[in-house]
Amino acid sequence: MAVQMVFPNHAVADVARSTAFYEALGFERNPMFSDETTSCMVLTEQVAIMLLEHAKFDEFLVGEQRRAPEGTLENLLALLLGSREEVDAFAAAGASAGGRLSKPVEDSEWGMYGGQLTDPDGHIIDFFFMEAPQA
Repeated sequence: MAVQMVFPNHAVADVARSTAFYEALGFERNPMFSDETTSCMVLTEQVAIMLLEHAKFDEFLVGEQRRAPEGTLENLLALLLGSREEVDAFAAAGASAGGRLSKPVEDSEWGMYGGQLTDPDGHIIDFFFMEAPQA
């Protein structure tokens, strides 16, 4: 099996607000897979987050499946960034675009430098930089 792309799907209250937030983080909206209830936010050629307003998100659920209640953790997206400076810039962009630093940017015992950002809908983004191991 060869996975070609990954599309995490996030239920959001306001697709325009969420789109603006992810654009501030450097994601690009793909208009081909976006409309008034959905934004396809491209991070790389292999990763794009689908922002789906609640009713649209619910259309993908079957049977007894339900969207997690507000305040319940649905998932945690982790992003490896290219430098400490990119970590700092990501934190600043997220905070100024309506996100909340849920964990401050700092060095960890695992040799990583990063923090955690909560988007306006409560989705968590763990972002960090890690030096390549020395041989």
